[in-house]
Amino acid sequence: MSTGTRLLNLICSAAVCTAVAIIAIAQSGFAQNSHKTKLAPAEVFQPPFPYSLGIAAQGKRAIFVAGQVALDAKGALVGKDDPEAQARQVFTNMKAVLETAGAKMDDVVKITMIIRNAADFPKIGGARKEFFKEPYPASTAFIAPLLNPDWLVEVEAVAVLD
Repeated sequence: MSTGTRLLNLICSAAVCTAVAIIAIAQSGFAQNSHKTKLAPAEVFQPPFPYSLGIAAQGKRAIFVAGQVALDAKGALVGKDDPEAQARQVFTNMKAVLETAGAKMDDVVKITMIIRNAADFPKIGGARKEFFKEPYPASTAFIAPLLNPDWLVEVEAVAVLD
């Protein structure tokens, strides 16, 4: 089995684990940060990636950030052939959209990532750690082609504000 296939299987199993985590909250430990609670039952494996198995969020407003790609303010691609540089630009764009709504990266409870190459996942995860801290958002990742062949990653987000 290739590394990409093993990674994809691990990511897909994490989505199933998220549902289990939501059911198990009453029986397990969790970390809390004002309006979001990390769901981390001991009986569910936590892969060593910067994301939570599940997040319980409470707030008055939800912010939905459309898929962000590595384009700067003038529409130029940042980091051609460099997944880490592209991820940094993606999260920088996401942060700017959130700030427009009065939100912070800490308010993000869920992200969905589309990654062109499974081998880029660790580099993208490294950049992700620069923008998120515990409790990390719940996350789903897909390996798929993007609209522009030069784009290596696209990320959308949901944030919840008090």
